[in-house]
Amino acid sequence: PQFNVGNNLPSVVRAPDGRPGVTIPTGLPPGEVVEQTLIRGDGPVVTAADTVRVQYTGLTWAEREVFDTTWDADPASIPLSNVIPAFAAAVEGQTVGSQVMVVIPPEDAYGDAPQQGIPAGSTMVFVIDILGIDEGAAQ
Repeated sequence: PQFNVGNNLPSVVRAPDGRPGVTIPTGLPPGEVVEQTLIRGDGPVVTAADTVRVQYTGLTWAEREVFDTTWDADPASIPLSNVIPAFAAAVEGQTVGSQVMVVIPPEDAYGDAPQQGIPAGSTMVFVIDILGIDEGAAQ
């Protein structure tokens, strides 16, 4: 576990099965991408070319509701080249076994274009558990 100062950022607690619970504070979200390592793993370092196996939960800041999670199914295998750059940057350079939180403002995500379950202009919050690197799956 890593020490993190709140600074008006979401707080994360973990259920016994590892599922994150996220509390988003009142007030305005940060205007820039913010990444925090919550747990530092001791596995291999993730590179931009990797396909990672992750469990994640995504919420919108304003609605404080989950719009996507893998915790209700199997972990996802995600090529970092197939996600928004801020999500990829939060995972790249981390080690397998780590848990990271990233807050992504609209201009670094989908801007004014609504996406499935994500209103236009949304700041998104992801908690990402990096479970492994899928060898040979990089794209």
